[in-house]
Amino acid sequence: MHREANASRLSWIGRVLVVVGISGTALSALCCLAPFLFAGLLSAIGLGFILKDSILFGSVAVFVGAALFGYYLIRRHQHT
Repeated sequence: MHREANASRLSWIGRVLVVVGISGTALSALCCLAPFLFAGLLSAIGLGFILKDSILFGSVAVFVGAALFGYYLIRRHQHT
């Protein structure tokens, strides 16, 4: 029973990671491709530094990694 609860929790965490990873990747890529869409909003709340390409490329890599790890957790749960 403990093993099933742990596997279910990992599957739930995997689904959350996939959703966060995909949405974060989409937002970072959109900021990278069209920074003028978010420049005013991010500058108004004090996060204008996020629009640098080096930060955006790094965040895309982190979010893609989170999505892939979440997908791995979901697949591992399905095969057990």
